[in-house]
Parts: sequence; structure tokens; C-alpha cells
Amino acid sequence: MNWQPAPSASERPSQLARLLSGARFEVIPLTGVTEKVRGALPSGTTVTVTCSPHYGIERSLDTAEHLSAAGFTVVPHLAARMVSGRDHLERILERLQLANIHEAFVVGGDASVPVGTFRDAGDLLDALASLPHSLERIGVGGYPEGHPLVGEAALLEALRRKQPHAHYIVTQLCFDADALTRWIRSIRQAGINLPVVVGLPGCVERRKLAEVSLQVGVGASLRYLARHRREVVAFARSRTYDPTALAGVIAAHRDEPDLRLQGVHLFTFNQVEVTQSWLRGALLL
Repeated sequence: MNWQPAPSASERPSQLARLLSGARFEVIPLTGVTEKVRGALPSGTTVTVTCSPHYGIERSLDTAEHLSAAGFTVVPHLAARMVSGRDHLERILERLQLANIHEAFVVGGDASVPVGTFRDAGDLLDALASLPHSLERIGVGGYPEGHPLVGEAALLEALRRKQPHAHYIVTQLCFDADALTRWIRSIRQAGINLPVVVGLPGCVERRKLAEVSLQVGVGASLRYLARHRREVVAFARSRTYDPTALAGVIAAHRDEPDLRLQGVHLFTFNQVEVTQSWLRGALLL
């Protein structure tokens, strides 16, 4: 037996490093994104691929296949409103199996009108449960600050419906750690026990981040920044948002058993290299 002394306090990973370990990188399936990921991230990193009405689900699947072939662990977003029906879903599942992709993130999607019979993530999850597939893990979305088009009660009921089919929740962008932890505790009280992967912005151009944040309904979180002068001054002066302070506050809650925090999901908006550079530095803090 090879005995080794326990690491000293100074040698143990910090709470921040433990939270960020194994971070996921979300990318948009634009031209050249596979090359960006290959040039910035080590093989085996988990990369999630978004799905939008503008680019279509086939574009997302193509990108997911290319990234998987390049050696990454890939999690494609499956947008329910962009799946035309059961036959289409079966073809998607076959593609994922052939591409050695065993995890997916199921969302309702942003299409204003469903292309088929699936209206939301719950509908797609119900269909998945009735089909053979090779998916070993399925994630679903959570909204700490609500959704611009869906009420709070409906969001909670949707989580209850999705919980039996899911393995974890990924939260939408949120700049307010208190709002995040309050929301997690509220869903725990409501019987939602899925682990939570915290959605954090990567090192993103602040103009882009502000635009997207308002579009997805986290204006309240931006107003939180406005109430905290130090943070908003730093936000305004820099060209890119630095998530270190926010990640540090969230990391302080990492070991609270009722929260069940299970890592982070970095919204990169394809600014992969600079986000990876930030992550390497943050892991040393």
C-alpha cells in the first residue's frame, strides 16, 4: 500500500477551483467554431452546442458530430419546437448514437411556432422516454430570474414534469448570486432535487453580453449590477466581462448540501480562447 500524507490546506484546491473544475463550454454552431474549439480546448473537454431557429437543428447536429469526431465530449441542445415529430426524433437519436454522443440538453427552443407536435421540453422528454436511445444523461434548463414569456408557476410546474426524465439542471445567465441561491432553495422546497450546473458568462464582450442578457430576460440581474457601483464601473471600463468575482461568490456556496451545485456551464458566445485563458487562471486562485 502506497501511503501519502493528506494535502495541506495550502495544497488543497480552493472552493473556486473545485467549482470550476470540469467546466462546460457552450458554443454557437457558426462557421469555423470547430476549429476555434480545437485550437483552444484540450481533447475531452465538454462542449455544448446551441440550437436556434436561425441556424436550424441540423446545423447543431452537424457541429456536434464534428466536435465529437475531434475528441470532445459533446452535448447538443435539442430544441423541442424544432423537431418535426417522432420520426424526426428517431433520426436525431440515431445520428447521436453513431457519433458517439451520449448526452443531450433538452430545451423548448426559441421558435415562435413549433414545426411539429412538440410544444416544449416536457413533450420531447416524454417522447424520449418512450424510445430506445443511447443517451446516458439529459440536462434541462432552469431560470433563476424567470423567463420573459413564461410565468413563475408555469416554470415550476415544467420542472416538476421534466424531473423524472432529467439528470441535472443548467441555469440561465444570472449575475446575482443571491438570486441564484434563493431560486435553488425555492425549487428544493418545491420538491425539485436535481443537481444544478450554474450558468456563468465567459469572458464575453460586454456589449454582446448586455444585449443577450436583456433578450433572455435577465434584465433584473443587470439592474443588480447597476445597484453595485464597484461592479458596474468595472463592467463599463473593460471591453470584456470578467466572471471571477461572481464565480467566487457562488463558489462560497459550493459545499452547501441542499444546493447540490455540480459545476459550471460557461456561455462563451464563441469567445472560446479568451474564456479558456480566464479559466486556466481562475483554477489557480
